[in-house]
This record gives sequence, structure tokens and C-alpha cells, in this order.
Amino acid sequence: MKAAGWTLTLGILTALLVTPAWAGGQSVDERLRHLERSLEEQQRQLEKQMEEIKAQREEIRAQREEIESQGQELAEVEQEESNAPAVTLDAKGFNVKSQDGRFSMKIGARLHTQASGNYGDLPDGVDATDGTELRRARLELKGTFYEDWKWSTELDFADNDVAIKDFWLAYEGFPLASVSVGHQKQPYSLSIEMSSNDIPFIERSIDAFLLERFVDRAIGARAQHSGEHWFAAAGVYGESVDPNKDDDEGWGLAGRFIYTPILSENRVLHLGARVAYREPSPGKDGLRIKDETTHQSNLAIVDTGQIENIDSATLVGPEFALAVGPFSLFGEYNKAFIDRSRGSDHDFDSWHVAGTWTMTGESRAAAYKMSSGEFKRLKGDNNFSLAARTWGAWELAGRLSGIHLNDGSLKGGEEMVWTTGLNWYLNPAVRLMFEWSRIVDTDNTSATRRDANGMDIVQGRVQFVY
Repeated sequence: MKAAGWTLTLGILTALLVTPAWAGGQSVDERLRHLERSLEEQQRQLEKQMEEIKAQREEIRAQREEIESQGQELAEVEQEESNAPAVTLDAKGFNVKSQDGRFSMKIGARLHTQASGNYGDLPDGVDATDGTELRRARLELKGTFYEDWKWSTELDFADNDVAIKDFWLAYEGFPLASVSVGHQKQPYSLSIEMSSNDIPFIERSIDAFLLERFVDRAIGARAQHSGEHWFAAAGVYGESVDPNKDDDEGWGLAGRFIYTPILSENRVLHLGARVAYREPSPGKDGLRIKDETTHQSNLAIVDTGQIENIDSATLVGPEFALAVGPFSLFGEYNKAFIDRSRGSDHDFDSWHVAGTWTMTGESRAAAYKMSSGEFKRLKGDNNFSLAARTWGAWELAGRLSGIHLNDGSLKGGEEMVWTTGLNWYLNPAVRLMFEWSRIVDTDNTSATRRDANGMDIVQGRVQFVY
């Protein structure tokens, strides 16, 4: 407003000064009218300038508001980016993790495609099925939330069906142990605790057939803890996810303790003891223990038939493993005591001894995980690549295993099998496996067992794990 006042004053002075000298001859009225017209023109110019100034102020205000809006939008984008989860896709799978690290999820998969053949002279009418199969086709989801909580889901689509393998929730905030509840493994046996992705053979040895009826996956609660050189786990379990609506379900206990006095990247000495107890459902029509020459096969060499009136079963046994550089040894022994309400009690046993040699120099000791008391998958020092002329890791494996199911009048049979395997680890995700097994000893308590002595089994697998 001060600028406008000065402009008006200067306008009046200018009008007075520029009045021509000859105006002295004009009348006073004429000079006043001339002065009024000059003032009116100056007023119009002033008003125009004021309108322009007002418009400029409005434009400046709009620009300021736009800048503030853009700044707010930028701040919101930066805030969203800071809160956005980190997404990675690498050798460990598809991983999503929150910025603060409190939430995470991993998506993984497992595909075991294999073929098998059985070769031997069996009695008439007895045969083993050969062929190909998707041995495992699993989808895995696992993660953490609120730092101390973990969960895992593993579904298997093999055999054109859906089976729940793992489905559990765990809390790791307790100082003395982590506790998990759900469908999960029972802590018994190194070979069973190890993933099928990690064991050096296509299938677990025949001694596992004695165990799986008692300590396979089941719904229950498990607690475990580990120290620098030890691991311990124990749990109480019901039965598997298959519903039992006819009678009370069975229940069991299982525990495993591992001591590892030698633990380094190149050497591991693993010593363990385990025990399990199970009472089957009273409504079940007994229990049958038998093996199979391959997962695809319908041929059983040892078979107890149905054992009825079982009150309880107790399993005990030691385990050991030694890894030194590229060499490793594994062994387990299992003793099963079957108590019956009627009829004779039974004692069975099974065992295996195995060894591996990594021809390319890698050590299984580097894959040992003290927090779970087991060996993870062997990883090569380099991946297979024709361009780089690198060949991944190569491993030879051998195993002798046995199972004894004869006790008194029960003649389930005896069997011993030798297995030789060759594993080619092309990269952390892909492994090719080739395996030859021979039944090196059986008893003569059945025609099938007598003729199966010397039978050969050949298997191959393409394994993909992600």
C-alpha cells in the first residue's frame, strides 16, 4: 500500500509539471478537467499493476503449495521404501524379509525323480515292480515372525496325492530350549533326522524299516537345545495327521542326545544315544514290520505279518559319525522290545555302517550343524560348468545294513544288503545319484528270502532342491 501511495503522489506531481505553459491561457475549469483525466489514467494503471501483483502472489502461493505437496509425496515414498520388505532370489530359495528383520518367509521346493529295477530269480508268482516315479515333489514354506517365533509347512505331492510332512510352530525365546508344536519329526536316529536331500544314498537303509512304525513324523510337542559341543532333543507325540475316530489314539516319547568332542571345518566326531517308547492305539489291529526293495517295488524280503495284542514298544540304540577331510563313516544300531498283552514278547534289531569318500576333496565335516546334531548336504567347491571347465563335487558311498525280525516262533526273516552309490553334485541345487545294491545274505525261513539272496537292485535319481 505504501508503494501505491507513492505512485499516486508521483502521478499528481507529474500531471502538474507536464501541464504546458500555454495552459496559462486556459480557464481554471479546463485545467482541472485535464488534471482529473490524468489522475484517472494513473489510477487505471495503478489498478492494473495491483491486479498483476495479486495474480503473481496467487501464482507464487500455488507454486508453494505444489512444492509442499510434492515434498509430502516424496516423504511418503521414502517412508514406504524404508518399510518395504527385502526380496531376494538366490540359492536358498525365494526369500522375503522385513526391513527390521522381525518377519521373514522362504519358499522352497524339492523334486526327486527316480527310476529303479530289480534283478534276480524269485519264486513263481513273486515279482518286484520296476519303473519310474516322482519319489518326492514337495513345496516348502517357512518363516519367522516377531523375532522369536518360527513356523514351517511342507507338503508332498508325490504319488499324485497330497501329504502333510511338516506343519509346526516353534517358540525360541526360552533361555533353555526351543519348543515346537505340530506335525514334525521325532528325535530318534541320525539317518531319520537328516533330510532326504542330504543323506548320501537314494534311500535310507533297511534298518530304518524297524524304526518308521514307531518314530515317524507325528503330531506332538518337541523341545531341543544345543551347546558348543552337544545337542539334546525330546518330545511327546500322538499319531500322524490321519484321523482316528474309532478309538483313543496311541502316544509315545522320544529323545536323542549328541556329544561332539571334535568339531571343526575339517573334522567331526559325532557320538549319540537315543530312546523311544510308544503305546499304539488299542483299536488298531496289530502292527506289521516289513521292508521293500525300492520305494517303487511291491516286494518285501522280511515281513513279520500282523503282530497283535501289542501293549508297548521300546527302542534304544547308539549312533556315531566320523568325518575327516574327504572321508566319513556313519553307523547306527537299533534294538526294539515289543511287549504284548497276550502271546510272547518279541525283540528285534537292525543296524547299518556306511562310509563316503569325496573324490574332489570336499569334507562333510563342513556341512555339520551342531544346532540340530546332523549333517547337511555336501556342497562342492565349484559348480559344474562346461564353459569354466569345472565339474562340481563327486562322491563315492558304500553301506552295509541288516535287519533281524526272527524271534521264537515269529519268523519275520533276516536280511543283509550291500549298497554302492555314486553322487554328482552339479551345484547346490542339483544332484545326480546312481546306486547299486545287492542282497548279500538272507535266512531260509521263506522261499522268497531263500531265492532273494544275491538279488540286485539298481536305482538312479535326479534331485532338485531349491
